[in-house]
Amino acid sequence: MKETIYTIPVNEAFDDLSECPFCYMVKKLEDEGVEYALGAAMMEPDYRVLSNEKGYCNKHFGMLFKKPNKLSLALVMDTHFDELRKKLSEVSKSSRQYADTKHGFFKREKQDPIQNAKKSIDQCNRSCIICEKVDDTIERYIRVFFGLWENDNEFRRKVETSKGFCLPHFSKLLDGAKKYLGSSKYAEFCKMICEKEEAELERVHNDVHNFTLKFDYRNHSSKWGTEKDGPVRGVEKIAGYIIKDNK
Repeated sequence: MKETIYTIPVNEAFDDLSECPFCYMVKKLEDEGVEYALGAAMMEPDYRVLSNEKGYCNKHFGMLFKKPNKLSLALVMDTHFDELRKKLSEVSKSSRQYADTKHGFFKREKQDPIQNAKKSIDQCNRSCIICEKVDDTIERYIRVFFGLWENDNEFRRKVETSKGFCLPHFSKLLDGAKKYLGSSKYAEFCKMICEKEEAELERVHNDVHNFTLKFDYRNHSSKWGTEKDGPVRGVEKIAGYIIKDNK
């Protein structure tokens, strides 16, 4: 199958032989999103409007904070604070009105203006402009993945010889198979990926178990093998990739 701008990232991820190719793609997209947010996006009015409105989740604020360009981060937060204060002002206004009104009316009408007003705060707490971009792109990559799996024998071989997937992306692929494959290929794919995932979970589990055995005094002098980073890979296999401290 001829490579395109959409297939190249998917193929590259499977060439990396990580614990989950889709986590590899997510990490790359997140790194690009953070660099863009503190760089070129500073001069993009449309992006800044969305950034001010949606903000960033705890994880991506953490990634932004780790970058050396604190001025760009401060500028991003400065205008985001403007939006947050507007939302909080509406909640505060509703709370004052509620305090000055007979509460029985709102109770009878099953209305609570404070809770209604705070929905905008809740929405902001749940939104993240980088998360939304990553999620949209990964969904497109999942569609590309199944196109490659159906039509590219070389790519199918990469999948079958990969290290499997983290459990969240394994679940997404089962959903994607139902959505993008016909009934016969759906059954074939699910059989293959389930067998693959069972084997790879056993592999990582063995490494985690052997890691624990290394702390038995009887094994103290034995050399470390693949179990040395077993706990990290175990977490990544169960829950997806984690941001590692490079220090």
